[in-house]
Amino acid sequence: MHPLGPSEVDAESLDVWVVSHGGVASNALCDHMQNHGLRTRPDNYGLICHKQHPGFSIGKPILVIHGDYLDAILSMDRRKFLTANAAKMCLGIDAPEIPLSRFMQSFPDDPVGFSMFLESFRKAKQDGLDKIAFLRYPYTNEEAIAAFESIGVEVDMTGFALRERKKKYLPRSKDVKSILETYQNFDFKE
Repeated sequence: MHPLGPSEVDAESLDVWVVSHGGVASNALCDHMQNHGLRTRPDNYGLICHKQHPGFSIGKPILVIHGDYLDAILSMDRRKFLTANAAKMCLGIDAPEIPLSRFMQSFPDDPVGFSMFLESFRKAKQDGLDKIAFLRYPYTNEEAIAAFESIGVEVDMTGFALRERKKKYLPRSKDVKSILETYQNFDFKE
């Protein structure tokens, strides 16, 4: 079991910080990058992969993957990560035992933390704290390369392809149905 956190980003163990709200194949991209010699997974990766920007420069380029919000929620729920990712985005801690209903009660307009998470990176980019690129899922390899180039990172995307999203979803709880309704019209503009 991971420590609760919150955990700081260890910039010395990273070449690029890849973050996402979850459910958008960020692990697949990190695996590809690691296989090509780029460090994306520090020891505390599980605590920082869905963490908000800290509000001060980490001194490394940052790629923020986002999009396909409703299917991302369903994907995280199917894989039993929805509550854990909400805790990371909203609170910066690894606390999957907190029930979704608590996030819905505490953050009624943003129970999973999509807006808080993405806004933290928009503000950091706007304030010039770090080189930050946003990459909207699903994306092409060319779009990924352009995003990486914009933050000064060279990534060989040869052999990488997003796989088809699994659409086999289990019956949803009333909390997940409510969360889907909350994000029905959500769209983040970089």
